Amino acid sequence: MCSYLRTTYYNELIMQIEQVFIELGLQDKEPEVYLTLLKTPGIQPASIIASRANLNRTTVYKTLVKLSKIGLVTKTQHQGITCFFAEDPDKSLENLLSKKKMHLDAVNQNLMKILPDIQNMQQQELRKPKMRYYEGWEGIKRLYEDTLLEGEDIYAFEDIDDFHPDLQKWLLSDYLPRRAENNIFAYVLTPKNPANINYRNTDKKYCKETRFLPRSNFPIENEINIYGNKTAFFSYKADEAFSVILDSKSIANSMKYIFNFCWNIAK
Repeated sequence: MCSYLRTTYYNELIMQIEQVFIELGLQDKEPEVYLTLLKTPGIQPASIIASRANLNRTTVYKTLVKLSKIGLVTKTQHQGITCFFAEDPDKSLENLLSKKKMHLDAVNQNLMKILPDIQNMQQQELRKPKMRYYEGWEGIKRLYEDTLLEGEDIYAFEDIDDFHPDLQKWLLSDYLPRRAENNIFAYVLTPKNPANINYRNTDKKYCKETRFLPRSNFPIENEINIYGNKTAFFSYKADEAFSVILDSKSIANSMKYIFNFCWNIAK
């Protein structure tokens, strides 16, 4: 039992030492190789350290060379063979720590210099409207789904007479019932034509209010939805079926002002 406890304590100590080496900046196999060299007396070739550490000789040799470059290990020749020995850890590790502190101080100074620029860049990015682009009919459906996720009232410019038949069928049988079920109200501006007159007859069923503008003054070819801080644009033409969402409060507010102006003169 005592032997077991001693072994456990030793293994935990090794792990703690290697963790300190890692915190000092040693990477990959460097902590393990350096500690093995420290525990091995005298000048040793890479093959001996590789055997004791149970590692590949080439890996150990390259690691020892790296350790020699940072001052923890000295590389020398002994009877024509490249060998290594560990420098006094008291001094070499203290020197390594001093270099790390100097490096961190330099990094800190540089960071303080550029931090205002980083913050300025962040603010500029935050002020940019976020945009998502979707292609094809499935992409258009994904944008409609986003209006359900947002859960806000929708202010729409549209002309159902221009909808693709398959999309129109999906809207009437799937999307609009789900929107009504979620109590998401839609204010709809559309040109007056037979298709849209029939569409207005479903206002109560689909939780919406539709108003007309003369087609001569309102020849809309695309749909625009304003909801929350988002503005969505839909194109239904066969050769350019796509949709775009702009996530910008200022753009959504501006579009809503235009919508309200049109809404007040619509019938």
